[in-house]
Amino acid sequence: MSNPPVIQRIAAILLVIFPMLLLAACDPMNKIEKESLGPGESAKWSDADNFDIISVTSYNYTDYDIYDVYLLPPDKNSLDYAADGTGARATRRDEKRWRGGGLGGRAALAWDFQWATPKKLKVWWLRVADKKIFDAFGNSDAALKYDRYTDKNSMPGTAWCEGEITVTRPPIKDKISGIVLHFFADGHVDGDMNFRAEQSPPKIELSKRDEQPELTVRACLKEISNPFYGRKKPIAIN
Repeated sequence: MSNPPVIQRIAAILLVIFPMLLLAACDPMNKIEKESLGPGESAKWSDADNFDIISVTSYNYTDYDIYDVYLLPPDKNSLDYAADGTGARATRRDEKRWRGGGLGGRAALAWDFQWATPKKLKVWWLRVADKKIFDAFGNSDAALKYDRYTDKNSMPGTAWCEGEITVTRPPIKDKISGIVLHFFADGHVDGDMNFRAEQSPPKIELSKRDEQPELTVRACLKEISNPFYGRKKPIAIN
């Protein structure tokens, strides 16, 4: 016959542990971490069987610089769920090839091998919309006071844009992989998985940059508000 005190002790332990497990499962931050495209602190980095941590680089076929780039699940509208990408400055007229396109840079997107392809991903990016305003603001005292965490508006001379890509194939285990984005002058973005260690081929010949359709009426096909507004500002480390 079982010892009643032992049963009571086991029951007491379960009463303590079960609520903790339940809280962990229901913790909003834990849920965000799982749904985020970012690699997180450590779990996804160490789980090579289920995740591949890849880079996101860009080709910029426009005449304006593209800075912050983020990839998100299509149904999310918060940077909590985003993975970092790499933008690209405008290619100068005296250069011989487009900037960007390689698989170098920081690996920042956690690809889940359970995802089915084709897979849609949302893209947010910050572009220079008016170079004169952007340069003038950057050289003014107002630039020192601008804080994207407390100012709902984008920095003067810039615009946040939203687009969508469809990734048609997953990365391959033990092979260099990464997503390459293509930003076109008509305002849309395209992108797919790339398996080349060297520079991925561009979709527009440099000599034909001026033959592209161009978005001129507005800054973006779909403009969004500053996604950093209202977020907790990181602590500066001097």
